[in-house]
Amino acid sequence: MHSGDKKFWKKHGKAILVWVLVLAALLVALKMTLLAPYRVQAVSLTPRDLQAEAFGVGTVEAKVVVSVGSKITGRLTTLTVDQGDRVKRGQLVATLENDDFREQAGQAEQDLGRADADLVANQAATRQAEANLDLARKNFERYRNLFQKDVVARLEFEQKENEYIVAREALKSVQAQRVSLEKQRKRSVASRGFARAKLADTFIYAPCDGVVVSREAELGDAVVAGAPILRIADAEAPIWVVAHIDETVAGGIRVGQPARVVLRSRPKESLSGRVARVEVESDRVTEEKAVDVTFALPAHVPPIGEQADVYVVTARKAKVPALPRGALVPVGKKFGVWLVRNGRVHLREVEVGASDPSGWVEIRGGLAKGDKVAVAPPEVMAQLTEGAKVSVP
Repeated sequence: MHSGDKKFWKKHGKAILVWVLVLAALLVALKMTLLAPYRVQAVSLTPRDLQAEAFGVGTVEAKVVVSVGSKITGRLTTLTVDQGDRVKRGQLVATLENDDFREQAGQAEQDLGRADADLVANQAATRQAEANLDLARKNFERYRNLFQKDVVARLEFEQKENEYIVAREALKSVQAQRVSLEKQRKRSVASRGFARAKLADTFIYAPCDGVVVSREAELGDAVVAGAPILRIADAEAPIWVVAHIDETVAGGIRVGQPARVVLRSRPKESLSGRVARVEVESDRVTEEKAVDVTFALPAHVPPIGEQADVYVVTARKAKVPALPRGALVPVGKKFGVWLVRNGRVHLREVEVGASDPSGWVEIRGGLAKGDKVAVAPPEVMAQLTEGAKVSVP
């Protein structure tokens, strides 16, 4: 070695050795990390009993929600229920200010009482007039016979005749008065009915059994005729999820099929349900069909307006080849799997069928019996590329 080389190594040898060690460590680290094979599990097609489900997202709705309002304009003086309360048909739920209507009803009652009293008095006057007429008629006929026999004078006969005419006219007068009084009584009855109806309109009753969905007014508010004060979900009508399901899978949905509902407020609880109605017309924009699914309510207050995930069971299949859902990777609008061969993975497109809620998916084609497919956590599956090295325990 030349003296120059010796001087160079003496001066820089330690630094070069350090760099060599660093590079060696980096190579080892790369081999153990970035260049290390991905650790995956290898699975094969497994016969499974699966059920096909159509998925959709919807909103909990009541089939019938009744708006309860007033027939008249007035101010709320009582409001006995709030949202979430259960009510019975005919239950008093609200009252409007009604002092004026009470006075009008009372006045109408008094007017009717006076009309009845006037009729009773007229009946007595009629009986008296009839008796007077009968007596006057008898006297007239008797004096007429006596006058014809020249027993009494003409003046006496004419006096009895005049008394008979007066009695007859008096009866006609009280009879005419009775017609007028009967008409007055009918008007009084109508006025009382009108006043009672107006008073009754200040009392608001529940039209059906159900649950108060919302309270639209408060005590002291002035409400107008027809404006809702309460909204009540009819307890006799269904509570269901109106789910929107893609047309490509909605064709297999029929009324009566079992379903399960997962409310957003109860994400870990699956509620049993059943298809109650399938809308005939699809949405032309979203290409979805509305499916109404009734379900077992988790509480006495229906979660109206809450979003929910709906899974409708459209078919059940026995012993079909299947893979865990985690083995599938998207390939455009289709699916594929990572086939494991000789320590490397190769993408293979597959045809899928029923997707079971237990996490298994039917494989209709693309794999042979005994083929090994990679399964790993999602973050590992996302990093796999064609030909990537893998290690299988």
